Amino acid sequence: MAFRVKHIDHVELLVRDIGKTEAWYQKVLGLKRVQAWDPEPVMIGAGKTMLALFTSPRARRRMPGRKKAGHRVSYGYLRVAFLTNAKGFEKARRRLEKLGIPYRGPVDHDTTFSIYFQDLNGLPLEITHPKR
Repeated sequence: MAFRVKHIDHVELLVRDIGKTEAWYQKVLGLKRVQAWDPEPVMIGAGKTMLALFTSPRARRRMPGRKKAGHRVSYGYLRVAFLTNAKGFEKARRRLEKLGIPYRGPVDHDTTFSIYFQDLNGLPLEITHPKR
């Protein structure tokens, strides 16, 4: 039998400040500390979803498609999408509004809806739910 992936275990994030990033994900998405190593990473998560937070020595990030000189990717990822249901999706949207976090959406992707926003490091996030 061939090897099969069950689900994503974790996504590793390079961030400016682990403590501030952990607090932001706790406040905005309710992620809790799962485990921490000395000095890093710090694992945070909910259910089977985990993020591993590492410190980046650089503070610049080039968004995909930008070709300006001097803009190098030194922290981040493309996007992490968090799955929820329709009720959770609406609660997440209201929470972002209450916290003053700008977002784009809901975006209709035929089979799912998504909202897009950024964490305090400017890293792109998505909350999505199936239309079923």
